[in-house]
Amino acid sequence: MKDTPMATATRDNLPGRANNVADFLTRAHGDHSGLTSAVSEYMGKEGAEGIPVVRQRAKEAGLDGLLQHWRDRPLTEAAEIDLIRALIPDEKIAEFSRETGLSREATIRGLLAVIPRVVYRNAERERRTT
Repeated sequence: MKDTPMATATRDNLPGRANNVADFLTRAHGDHSGLTSAVSEYMGKEGAEGIPVVRQRAKEAGLDGLLQHWRDRPLTEAAEIDLIRALIPDEKIAEFSRETGLSREATIRGLLAVIPRVVYRNAERERRTT
């Protein structure tokens, strides 16, 4: 996939704790707009490449019920870190991190909030078209 960094993205070459400090100082830990766009491209549009990947990974991890739960109702709480790692391939998490300029940790924290919403939005779109 083509490397298309978000407009506000910066390249992230800082080691662990420096990343955390940089994320805090730049408020990257709470800014998910670029990440939401990247996730929407991956799995938020009809026919998006990530939809079957996430569904297959959910099936393999025994998380079909979780995806159905997210499809049925909007969540008020974020998902668990282990669930995100089970659903999204490591290389895709790294790609999201590069595209947004967020550290890996900030990317995963963002995915905790973004993924359930995208799953729900996809289900809403499917319900409107059937």
